[in-house]
Amino acid sequence: MIRSDVRRLLTLKLRRRDWEREVEDEIRLHLELRAESLAGQGMPADRATAEAIRRFGSLTEARARLVDAARHREQRMQRVEFWSTARQDLAFAVRTLGRNKTWTAVAVLTLGLGIGATTSVFSATSSLLLHPLPYPDADRVVIVQQQPSKGNNTGVNVSISPNRQVVSAWMSAAHSFQDLEPYDEKDGLMRTHGDPSPVHVAAILPSFLRFAGVRPVIGRVFSASEVAAHAPVLLLGEDAWRTRFGSDPAVLGRAITIDDTAYAIVGVVPQVLRVPSVAAKPAFAWTPLNMADAGRSADVVGRLARGASVGTATRELESIQARVLTRGDGPGVSFTTILLDPSRLLSFRQSLVILTWAVALVLLVACTNVAHLVLARTASRGRELAIRTAIGASSGRVFRQLLTESAALAFAGGILGVVLAWVGVKATVGIRPAGLPELASVRLDGTTLVLTACIAVFSAVAFGVVGAVRTGRRTHDSLKAGALSTSHSRAQDRVRNGLVVTEMAMSALLLVGASLLVRSVIHLQNADLGFDPHGLYAIETGIAEPAQDSANTAALAQDRRNVALELRERLQHAPHVKGLTFSGLRPSTMSFMIGALEAEGGPVPDRNTMAFIGNNSVTPDYFAVMKTRLVNGGTFTDTSDTSPQVIVNEGFAREQWSGASPIGRRVRLDFHGHPGPWWTVVGVAQNVASAGPTEEGSAPLLYFPERYAGRAPALLVRTDGSKDAIAGVQAIVRSIDPARMHPKVFGVEAMLDRSLAQPRFVTMLLLAFTALATVLAAIGMYGVMAYGVAQRTREIGIRIALGAPAARIGRAVVLRGAGLAVAGAVVGLAVAGVAGRVLQSQLYGVSAHDPVSFAAGFALLFIIAVLACVAPTRRAVRIDPLTAIRTE
Repeated sequence: MIRSDVRRLLTLKLRRRDWEREVEDEIRLHLELRAESLAGQGMPADRATAEAIRRFGSLTEARARLVDAARHREQRMQRVEFWSTARQDLAFAVRTLGRNKTWTAVAVLTLGLGIGATTSVFSATSSLLLHPLPYPDADRVVIVQQQPSKGNNTGVNVSISPNRQVVSAWMSAAHSFQDLEPYDEKDGLMRTHGDPSPVHVAAILPSFLRFAGVRPVIGRVFSASEVAAHAPVLLLGEDAWRTRFGSDPAVLGRAITIDDTAYAIVGVVPQVLRVPSVAAKPAFAWTPLNMADAGRSADVVGRLARGASVGTATRELESIQARVLTRGDGPGVSFTTILLDPSRLLSFRQSLVILTWAVALVLLVACTNVAHLVLARTASRGRELAIRTAIGASSGRVFRQLLTESAALAFAGGILGVVLAWVGVKATVGIRPAGLPELASVRLDGTTLVLTACIAVFSAVAFGVVGAVRTGRRTHDSLKAGALSTSHSRAQDRVRNGLVVTEMAMSALLLVGASLLVRSVIHLQNADLGFDPHGLYAIETGIAEPAQDSANTAALAQDRRNVALELRERLQHAPHVKGLTFSGLRPSTMSFMIGALEAEGGPVPDRNTMAFIGNNSVTPDYFAVMKTRLVNGGTFTDTSDTSPQVIVNEGFAREQWSGASPIGRRVRLDFHGHPGPWWTVVGVAQNVASAGPTEEGSAPLLYFPERYAGRAPALLVRTDGSKDAIAGVQAIVRSIDPARMHPKVFGVEAMLDRSLAQPRFVTMLLLAFTALATVLAAIGMYGVMAYGVAQRTREIGIRIALGAPAARIGRAVVLRGAGLAVAGAVVGLAVAGVAGRVLQSQLYGVSAHDPVSFAAGFALLFIIAVLACVAPTRRAVRIDPLTAIRTE
């Protein structure tokens, strides 16, 4: 430090006017010497001076060159001096931080954990919410869906895909869109290589590739004429081309059979091509979409025209649809069109938003903790810095040294944060549950990492500057203070206490949120589903849908029904099988009818009223096999083709008849002014959450005799739950000729367990963030208490010398920490009470203001705060009075 100051004093720091004066003196001296030399050779004095000036050249140019040389010399000297000082500051900072290994490790780890945890979740937010689709001009891309225009308050609240004829009208007449692209997806069976294997197939128009901004890897896109002619051509996905066909360019023109159609491969598309869904499966193949099939719907994605708003585009689409319906060549049902941001399709969007806010709190706790650590350490070095200033170090030099230490600390924390962020993203993707496939696309986001690191580094550097400024103002007082007891500042105490209270408040907020989610998951695991999933399995006779243009659709459906009947015959006498029944739907799936529901004797609904009415088609023994109670009435007594019987669930009966017995009452469905037959209610079944406890089991549901099934039914098998039972069932299923059909067995209990994967995963992550924030807050509490004890060493020693009991001194330390914890907890609980509605959509069976969760959060935070005070309290009561008094 002294060598640097001496060198600085000896360095010529010339300002511009000094340089100009020196240059003038140099030029004058040079001219005088030259004139004297010429005069000595016999030249008159006036001629000698003129000749000297002539030989010297232009004085203006000479002055400019010399001044510029002086400036460059000064800049070079300043650069050398700066880097020399910087190297000294950095070396001293490393030595200083190395002497305080524990403090340095805590600060670096705090920064690293804050940056790593935050970047992991923010990367997921950036990938799934901010940039969900890898399409050009993604900020103008929207998903087009529809909902009933009226009356959707009696059934299932879902959105549907628009009719293809309406979509065709939109594509030809909508001016608010730059592009509108319909698409469809299905699962199929590829029968080309050996046993049939399941594949995922997407149907698109040729323009979809241009919309997505990709081009074929090899080959071409199918043409518009091929689409119009329903030509059996397809584009192969790049992954399928590389894994199943060995990247063979000769694959073009080869035929593969999917379901019952032989397709010719005309091209290979890049693996990055995806349908517009963050959870979309990679497509094995891409086929032409038949837009002439007016009876079917299609998903639609669009890119708004520049300057077009969502509201304007929505009104234009609805206007076009109204014209189609007026002509009478459309589907005949009016729906309200909605335009959605693609991120809205994310199944756990709200959960991810909550985790983003939670990890933002963790980052704030980390930054607050680092700020407190830096301020406390700078304050404890007040005497050292004052001595360095007294022996010649300038205030700027001391300030630069402290800034270098903070920057070195922040740099180390940032490096650790990068490593932890990479590990965090990999771990999140690796441990993701099967029910959250969207997380597979998450990657470490560089922009997010830089932004998060800048926030954390700024915290360390900024509070390092604040500490340096405060210390610089107390130089004189610090010199007068003792070696172990620096001058005490109530203002600094208030700042540090405020930081700790802030940490405690944010930790309390996270603790309450974690407690609510934990209690919610416990409630879900213990919820009554309305049926017993243990030992229950569902068998579907084929996972593929018939080809959209196949002429033998009815024959294929009948084949599936025959296979289902054959399986029932084989399983009836199999060991461990306790019951068999048919259902139009397997658990976790749903079906609904569209129309206005009319109850006999009630008001006649408006002909334009439409609702989505959940329904299922079952055999009479369905409720016994599912172990679902019939709370009123009985099961079907008539399953003939003309049977008018229907069974309703409790939710439907309560909504339609408000507690009165529905047995014998009749209902029917009116589809756009075309009323259907009357159905007589013969039974009421308990509410069933067949899709899992997270779904609303009390939504209205109608059960019809199984003859109403529109496709081959699922076979439900009740076993005794043993491992041998499922092995026997799977052996019988595998005995079906694969060339004929490809049945698949679903474990209902496993499917329901997957429905809990999302709340469990979110709860696990929130618990991890809460634990991290609480530990950081405890470290902050410990730092405040330890610093306070160090500040009051002499005072405590005098109290002990005068006879103060150790218990009283320890109690004073603990009470101070407890007071800070209570203050922070009160603030955090108050904020949690206001922000509880954010969590409400994630809670099941638990109120957002659950008193048990709030009490648990308060109690846990208080206990952790008291434990953080243990070490400082023991240090306080063990102070030797003589040593403490001699510190001054």
